[in-house]
Amino acid sequence: MARSAAAGLAARLAMLTAAVASVTYGLISWHAVGFDVAGVALYNNHWRLHPVHFVALGLGLLGPSVWEIVVLGLRLGGSQSADAAGPAAPASAQRPPAPPVAVPRSAPGAVTATPEPATQDPLPHFPPAPRPRTFVRPIKAADRPELLALTQASRTLHAPWIKAPLTAHTFKVYLRRTERDDHYGYAVCLRTSGEMVGVINLNNIVRGAMLTATVAYYAGERHVGRGYMREALDQVKAHAFETLRLHRLEANIQPANIASITLVRRCGFTREGLAPKFLFIDGAWRDHERWAAVDGRTGLR
Repeated sequence: MARSAAAGLAARLAMLTAAVASVTYGLISWHAVGFDVAGVALYNNHWRLHPVHFVALGLGLLGPSVWEIVVLGLRLGGSQSADAAGPAAPASAQRPPAPPVAVPRSAPGAVTATPEPATQDPLPHFPPAPRPRTFVRPIKAADRPELLALTQASRTLHAPWIKAPLTAHTFKVYLRRTERDDHYGYAVCLRTSGEMVGVINLNNIVRGAMLTATVAYYAGERHVGRGYMREALDQVKAHAFETLRLHRLEANIQPANIASITLVRRCGFTREGLAPKFLFIDGAWRDHERWAAVDGRTGLR
């Protein structure tokens, strides 16, 4: 302790001496500049300011700060060395490392309920993927086991918004309808595995001067909230306009079905109004909002 106190006193004296010397040198330099301006020749510069004057003045003003930094660094280095050489603290006095924080993981397909302002979408926003993670293809008879497994596991999610096939018989009826000229059924599948994650239907297709269809869709409950249906609906919409040469797609949605309304809005559909008692669903005539997407071409072809 006595040795460290003596070293500290010596450091303070050295710092004070350096500061006094630096200030004195600066004042002398400033005085020299003043005499030089007054007409006294210094450093044989013939009555002109010399860069040496400014260097000296700067050292005079910055000298104390520089010396303080140097001495402080030396003192800190000494204290760290002393700490390193000292005895280690007992194990009971050491602070144990903080345990890792467990981040909860949501179940696949779950949407975390977080409060959001009323002006924002109630569902997370999914920017368009550079390459879609999904592809769409026509429904076929071999899809029956996978599609029924998807719909039966998602009954709670689908009710009361849509009535999807739940039995072998209703699947057969649905498949026959998709084989007609006025209905198309598409399976939404993952590119990585081919797994079916949802279904999109084009119903009530009218050709001639209207070239219109209604669109309906549903996803498996395990896959909700991942943006798959947005990718697939964009693909079906492009297919309907570019390949089937339709002019208009309509989506009729009950006002309380916020998730479905959010989906069509993000896929470029616009709200056209409310149709009171539009469809008979779940034992009653239900109001529906009418959302539509219209192709930009001006002619029939």
